[in-house]
This record gives sequence, structure tokens and C-alpha cells, in this order.
Amino acid sequence: MIFLVALALLGMFAFYSLLAYFLIRLISKKGFKVTLTKYEILEMMTWLALICIVVYSIKSWSSTTILPAIMLIIPLRNMRISNRKHRERITRESAPFAVNKEGTL
Repeated sequence: MIFLVALALLGMFAFYSLLAYFLIRLISKKGFKVTLTKYEILEMMTWLALICIVVYSIKSWSSTTILPAIMLIIPLRNMRISNRKHRERITRESAPFAVNKEGTL
């Protein structure tokens, strides 16, 4: 009986994770005309999960689940900043002959 419950929970987790993955990908392509990498999509899913945990913890007055969630937000924010810097560096390297505002190379 416990095995069936665990299997059902794992199946629900896998189904909703795949659904979120493809919905985020579809919305970013169609709505914002931006193609995200799989790491950026997984990062968004992690942010959404942490936000849900924090909101639920505040709603239920549970400090045992809110503290680890808040502690996970700090490294995620730092990772987001480093990913943005990395993407900007790749963009600059891929366009070596970009024209500046004055019209020169």
C-alpha cells in the first residue's frame, strides 16, 4: 500500500514537472520570442517551487520549512546573476564586429 502511494506521488511529480517544463518553454517561445536553455527552464521551475513552498509555509505558520527555503533562495539568486553575466559574455564574443553608437567598429 505504501509502495503504491509512493509510486503515485512520484508519477504526479514527474507529470507536473514535465508539464511545467513544456509550458515554460512554449510561453517563452510564443509569448516572449526568447529561446531558453534547459538550465534556464529548470532554474525557473526551481524558483516557482521555492516560491510555492515559502507561500505555503507563511500560510501555515511553519518555520521548519520556510527557513531552508529562504536559505536556498540566496544561492539561487547568486547563480542567476552569474548566469546572466555568462550569457552577456557569450553574446559579446559571438558578435566581435558590433557597431557602437558612433557608427564605428
